[in-house]
Amino acid sequence: MHVEFSYNKEDVLNALRYHFMQRGEIKVFRNTLCILLLLALTGFFFHLVTPSALIGVIVMIAVIMWAFWYLLPVSTYNKAATFKDEIKLGYSEEGLQISTRASDHQRQLYWNNFTQIVETSKFFFLYRDRKSFLLIPTSAFESEDARINFSKLAKAKIS
Repeated sequence: MHVEFSYNKEDVLNALRYHFMQRGEIKVFRNTLCILLLLALTGFFFHLVTPSALIGVIVMIAVIMWAFWYLLPVSTYNKAATFKDEIKLGYSEEGLQISTRASDHQRQLYWNNFTQIVETSKFFFLYRDRKSFLLIPTSAFESEDARINFSKLAKAKIS
């Protein structure tokens, strides 16, 4: 089976946000920032933290969260030429064959190259390791049956 697609920038940015926010180290950092904010607010109400220190903590947290929410996905998107190209994807029992409009070279990826599959409403994330993944839009499939068949095949082949 074959599908052809190009990426929608806003959808990819949201997919990258999803990926980054699911990472363990980002979750730990996010929870640490929430605890810091709670401590700062508690300290403020008990007159242990000055208003300017509280504002400083809030601004710092806002800047860090903006970096995670905006800068990290945008910089990743801008670095990856793949997101700006048209993709031709073939899939079978053996694996995936990927080529782009810019390159006639077809790359073969076997199912055992992938360690995990995550399916969302807009994308399939086929993870090679914790940090690298192939992003396939669910809208690339001509029908719901084709999407479901790909999902079943990928889930069966990726343990």
